[in-house]
Parts: sequence; C-alpha cells; structure tokens
Amino acid sequence: MSGLHHSVTMAFGLSGTVREKGYYKTTDGMRIIRKTKDGRSQILAWHQIKEHCNTSGYPWMDRYHLTNSGNPYAFADGEHYVMTDNFHNREVDFTDNQEFLKIVKAIAHWHSCARGISFSNEASLNKNQLLEPLTEIFKAEGKALDIIRKRIRKQSQLSDFDVLFVKHYPNYRERVQKAHQLLESTGYLKRFNQAHKMSHICHGNLKEDYLYLHGDQVYITKLNHATLDYQLNDLCSLIRRREKKRRHQKDQKELSHNIILEAYSQVMPLETDEEVILEAILLYPSTFIKIVTEYYKKKRSWTPVSMANKMQEVLKLDESFT
Repeated sequence: MSGLHHSVTMAFGLSGTVREKGYYKTTDGMRIIRKTKDGRSQILAWHQIKEHCNTSGYPWMDRYHLTNSGNPYAFADGEHYVMTDNFHNREVDFTDNQEFLKIVKAIAHWHSCARGISFSNEASLNKNQLLEPLTEIFKAEGKALDIIRKRIRKQSQLSDFDVLFVKHYPNYRERVQKAHQLLESTGYLKRFNQAHKMSHICHGNLKEDYLYLHGDQVYITKLNHATLDYQLNDLCSLIRRREKKRRHQKDQKELSHNIILEAYSQVMPLETDEEVILEAILLYPSTFIKIVTEYYKKKRSWTPVSMANKMQEVLKLDESFT
C-alpha cells in the first residue's frame, strides 16, 4: 500500500509533503487524496463542470487539483485517485430559515454558472444523464400504481403493507394525476428539452453534508449525481430535504414555497408558470412511489413488517406538511 500511495503522491507532486491523518500539508493549505470508484470519463466530466463554473463566476466547489501530467486524477493499480482542498468549513443547516434562503440563492447562482458546458469527447456524466421528462415519469408511475391496485384485489390475503397501500391509494393516485396535469399545463417539456440542448446541469443530490459554509460563501461538493436536466429539480429536492428535517421542529416560522421561490428568482429570474412547475413537482409523492416500488417490484431483502413501518413514516411525514 505504501508503494501505491507513493506513486499517487508523486503524480500530484506531493513527494516529501508532510502527511497528517490522511491529509497532506502544503504551502497552499491542506489537501486530501481519496480513491474513487468513478471512471475516467466521469471524473473528466465533473472536472469540466467545476472549471466551467469557476470561470463563469462560481469558484466555491471541491475543484480537482491536477497531476504533474495535467490530469484531474492519478491512476495506480487499476484505481483512480483525486485530490481536492480539505474544507475547514461547517456543514449547512437546512432547518435554519435564514441559512436555508442563503443556500437557495447560492444554488441559483451556481445554476446560472452551470450552463452551456461543452464537454470533451472523453467526458461523460453518469449513466442516468439522459433522463426522461417528468411528464412521462408521472404518467408511467400512475399506471404502475393502478396495476399494483388491481393485483392486490386478486389476492386472498393482504399484508400490513398491502392494507396501507389500498387505504391510501386513492389519495396518492390523485396526487400523481394532478401533478401530471399541472406539468402538462406549463412549458415544462420545452424547458426540459432546452436544458439538454443547452447543457444545463443539475447537482442531483443536494444533501446537507455536501454543502459547506465558509463566511458568506456556500461551497458545493460531490457532483457524482450530476445530470443534464431542468434545474428547478434541484430546488425541489432542497425543499423536500428541508421539510423532512423540520418535521419535529416547530420552533421557527415555516418558509412558504413562495418565499423560497422568490429568493431563488432574485438570482435566477423565473417565468410565471415555473411556480406551477414547482408546485407540480412538490405535489408528486416521490417518497411514497419509491417505497411502493421497493416493496412490489424489487427483490425482497427486507421483512414485510419493516416495510410497513417505513410506509407509516412516509405517511406521517406527508401529514406533517399537508
């Protein structure tokens, strides 16, 4: 292992650099080298996104340092390694109202910079980069719920999960249908197609532990789930994660979706029907669909009781924010 580390540190020009608990102390600050399971083409794509954003006005990311040969990765014994700065910042807090609005504005700024990227022929995002439009997904998932409901009707015995599904099926089926109808009434599909044509990047996984605060700046890290997509999806993801975090916290006044959207649009102006798009995406019961899919369509490596308990949690969460 020591030989492997030596070849990697040599590639990054860190020979003789003092190592402290996995970090490397340089004259320009602390660096960290980590092994990644991601392929060369993905690393190149994320590097190009980060450098494009840096040039366009958003440098606050975990940018890759280059090796002596000019690559954003080192390769040794069949493994890729990347080197970034070590962040001495704290993770963000989605439950704090003012901090959350700061995050929303930062994401809007990043979105404005994460557009018009020309990827090299060697670079590619993950395998899900060409996503289906939500209009098609909502329509397909609605039909899938109908099929599951028909299947349960033919069963002689019902599990606890089956009972919960049947009881709440009408409500969630209506939500899926309404979300689909709302999207169809807007210019969503046009924006979706434009996002692919003009290379608009969605982060795809805006979790608290991927966002850091340093002074007034929000650092955005981990582009592993980045896709070409309509960027308002990121905002919807942020709102959902915040609502889940704040389920048991009623000490602060809740932020309305309009206030959040206004904060975003102060940086990235939105058209009127995009408020309806936001409403439609948030109305769609993604967590309910996910757990139903996991129960009925995937190989069962769980117990029915545990899944029924998870369903109860999903239902309670929905009740808290409806």
